[in-house]
Amino acid sequence: MNLATLPDCRADNAPHAAAVADDSTDLNNTGFLTAVRRATTSLRDAGVSTGDVVAIMLPNTAAFVVSLFATWRLGATATPIDPALPAEDASHQMAYTRAKVVIAVHEPAYAFPVQTVIPADRLTTAQPDTAKPARSRDDALALLIHTNNAASNPKIVTLDHLNLNALCRLAIEIFALTDTDHSLSILPLFHVNGIALGTVSPLLAGGRTTVAGLFSPTTFFDRIECSRATYFTADPTMYTQLSDLPAEMRPNTSSVRFAICGAARVGVELRTKFEHRYGIPIIHDHGLTEVPGRACSIRPAAPSKHSYQSE
Repeated sequence: MNLATLPDCRADNAPHAAAVADDSTDLNNTGFLTAVRRATTSLRDAGVSTGDVVAIMLPNTAAFVVSLFATWRLGATATPIDPALPAEDASHQMAYTRAKVVIAVHEPAYAFPVQTVIPADRLTTAQPDTAKPARSRDDALALLIHTNNAASNPKIVTLDHLNLNALCRLAIEIFALTDTDHSLSILPLFHVNGIALGTVSPLLAGGRTTVAGLFSPTTFFDRIECSRATYFTADPTMYTQLSDLPAEMRPNTSSVRFAICGAARVGVELRTKFEHRYGIPIIHDHGLTEVPGRACSIRPAAPSKHSYQSE
């Protein structure tokens, strides 16, 4: 579908249903749409238009997801940047992708090579944008994802809207995602897996996402119990840390249908240890690193009850 219209479709179909949350924010579909439209105004006022590149240098927060959809609403391309990068490395990434603006946690002391820096706390203070969402072509770039930080030889995965739609539809089909699913997103959102599996796919299926902050094995299951998430995506290091928690920890994981190892292959021993301890199956045990290059040939799956389609 046209991802720029997804917040509008969700608000029209289920205005009060939950959409995007983090540690301090909980947006229903109407609130999500309003936040996206306000962020769109901020980007438009900064000179962003169709074909431009917006750098998103934010930690895992609801503001990241809002920024992503506001960028697409203008027909622009998003390039996520690790907020923990040194300023010089971040600048190289912005310069390489020719980002016009950057959305950052706050005004940096370092002069980034962009026209405007939009602090996250000012992203959604403007009046909601009243223009209709852009209708991006299938071959228009949706994401530019940096896969290394080398200034001399940067490597970037490019996903156009057809690629990203196909990748998310593939995830919806493989994991049988529906409007009852709730993703706890803990992988970094500056990676393809974090964006596609943790946020866009559950929203496209009609479900919701909670964006968790920094991962901590000792508090992770508290997040599961509070959010009642139905799935999450982690990497082998995270699964190892969770499997090695003290034996007396007996979390309530009854809401979780499955877990995904979305960054690298997890070995049989670790997978068995985790599944036996927590009763959560890891049903897809390798990353989707190779998927973006072939995603355009995959047909969308049949929609679920509230799975949103093109208008």
